[in-house]
This record gives sequence, C-alpha cells and structure tokens, in this order.
Amino acid sequence: MDVKPPATDPAAAAPAPAGSATTGGGAIRERLRNLTLRQQRFERCLGRRLRVDAAGLAVMDHLVNVGPTTPTDLARRLDASTAATTLVIDRLVAGGHATREPHPTDRRKVIVTPAEHWGATAYEHVAPVIEGVTEAAAELSTDEQAVVAAFLERIVGVYDEATDR
Repeated sequence: MDVKPPATDPAAAAPAPAGSATTGGGAIRERLRNLTLRQQRFERCLGRRLRVDAAGLAVMDHLVNVGPTTPTDLARRLDASTAATTLVIDRLVAGGHATREPHPTDRRKVIVTPAEHWGATAYEHVAPVIEGVTEAAAELSTDEQAVVAAFLERIVGVYDEATDR
C-alpha cells in the first residue's frame, strides 16, 4: 500500500535527495518504499510470465516452499476463506499449475500439489533476483551484514505488530 503521512507544506512531501541525511529515517523509508514497489512490480511481472494471478502466486509459493497440503490448510495459512481458496485452486488446476490428489490417510480430503515442472519454471524467473540479492549482500562486510539483518528484522517486527492488531 502506498500511503504517505499528511504534509502541511509541499517541501515536507518531497522525497529526500539520494544520499541526504534526514532526521527520522526519511531516506531509509523512501528506499524501503521503493523496494516494496519494485517487489510488487516484479510479482506482477512474474504472475504474467507464469500466467497466474496474485492469489495463485501466493498459493503456489506456499506449495513450493512448504509442500503439498489440503485446501483448508492453505486457506488458514494464507488467511483466506475456504471458498476463495477453492476458486484459486480450481484456476491453478485448470491452468496445469497444480493438481488435486487423494489424501494418503483420509479419504474425505485432497492434497493440493504443485505441478511437477512448476518449481523449476518459477525458479528460472526468480533466480536473477535471488542471485542479485546474494551478490549485494556478499559485498557487505560482516558487520554491515549484521546491521542490515538486524534492521530488516526490526522492520519485519513492525509489520507483524501492525498486522496483529
């Protein structure tokens, strides 16, 4: 979401120039905002390349990184209704991105599994980002990496706290 705090004068609304030291972390906030916008743009591009909508990408990300699961578990983990999750799964199955298979121990349930090719195909598109982030991090000293990691962990905590309200 792209929300800026209200500004009383036009100069307060302008982004800080690159490299400027501002009080309150304005330059850092702006860079985080730009990073978020770039990530969102990348995810839209990835969705177009893979022919999957945003909800489908979230489901497929979970299936590839966590593993096959039931539709109910997917809905719970993605904080979505079971009805909405079922519609997403229907689209993924129809598009050849995922399959429904019988649950190995409970005949009443199904397991949603990514199509065999999906992880490798998605990775081809994501690999340049992973490699670029890895290279950028490797260029930092150990102390710089520790500072960046601690800062990012604090930002994750801010989002978690705002979400848990």
